[in-house]
Amino acid sequence: MKLYLILARNLFSLFDGTGIMTRNMRKPSTPVFGWVATTLMKAGNAKVAVSAVQELRVSQTDCVCEVGSGNGLALLEVVKQTSQAVYAVEISGIFRSQLRALNLGQNVSILDRDASNLKSEIDDNSIDKLLGVNLVYFLTPLNVYLDEFFRIMKPGGMGIFACKFDKIQNFDETVAPNKSEADVVQALLQSGFKATSEFIDLGDINSRYTAIKFYKPFF
Repeated sequence: MKLYLILARNLFSLFDGTGIMTRNMRKPSTPVFGWVATTLMKAGNAKVAVSAVQELRVSQTDCVCEVGSGNGLALLEVVKQTSQAVYAVEISGIFRSQLRALNLGQNVSILDRDASNLKSEIDDNSIDKLLGVNLVYFLTPLNVYLDEFFRIMKPGGMGIFACKFDKIQNFDETVAPNKSEADVVQALLQSGFKATSEFIDLGDINSRYTAIKFYKPFF
């Protein structure tokens, strides 16, 4: 294991559960804790991001929105699958800079917006596929975000939240209140989606995740 990754993991272990560490896991911003967050996300999310896009079954005609695009691990896979509009919603300036550096293509729009209100950027019933990797814990109030996702998704559209609930139980609840798979599924149902969940094991402890799949009904 590389020395920088060992250092990042040790620092995370020391500060896991603190407000500043949890805030940086949501939105990397401070020099030290932001570096810890971005380092761990890049190392821990690589396989999960690729798998989640595969589970999403993106086609060439799909319009896609990823909320919390981070360093672009999933977007790099998405743009291989579709030539249609792709929206990358990202509140972290650090991550937006990394996304722009990837030169993802003219069909990719990087949005500096909170995903609770995308009305000025994304039309009603326009998104075929929606993705959030290690995102849903931080969406508060959850129902407001889910209602917005319901608005932008097409009838028949599909979304996935890729989650590692076991890894975030110590997070500061004022920043990351959504720690229960069952509660997230129930909230999706209450917002009008159909929803299921599936545990996916990619072969190592950092690449095991729960795929919460949700669908906007046609009627």
